[in-house]
Amino acid sequence: MEDPASGYDLRNAMQASLGKKRKISYGVIYPLLEKLKEQGFVTIETNAQGRTKKLASLTEAGKKRFYELMQQDVPSGAHRDDIYKIKLDVMQHLPLEQQKELLNQFMEEHQNAIEEAESWILKLSKEGSVDHWYAGKKLDLRLAEAQVAKIWAEKFLKELENRK
Repeated sequence: MEDPASGYDLRNAMQASLGKKRKISYGVIYPLLEKLKEQGFVTIETNAQGRTKKLASLTEAGKKRFYELMQQDVPSGAHRDDIYKIKLDVMQHLPLEQQKELLNQFMEEHQNAIEEAESWILKLSKEGSVDHWYAGKKLDLRLAEAQVAKIWAEKFLKELENRK
């Protein structure tokens, strides 16, 4: 949505958004850019100043597709957290009400994770075996992560409401 970007720039932005746990390779970025170009979502121009660089820019169709994707619910599955990170990273391009809705969905997701972890912790605490104790400790971590994420989103939502 911003200025034209090279594959290098896009990879760095994605890596910053997703963190070190998710590796973004150029072997994925460049073929994806070509596919997006073929679909009419980006244009790719060659910049010959200094080292030759290919710069990708969103087309109007690409911007429309971006907004369509941002409207979709975050699907369940292994990449759910990554999709939330990406959506939260680019939500400034959405109207304020949609930003709030995204944060509310994120908070609801983490509230559900809190309730699920608490339920499992309670169940495991009644079992009394060493294996259950260790499993409970891992669930303590999951609970803490969900609580921190929810608190972060609540604070973000308040700041967003006060800012606009």
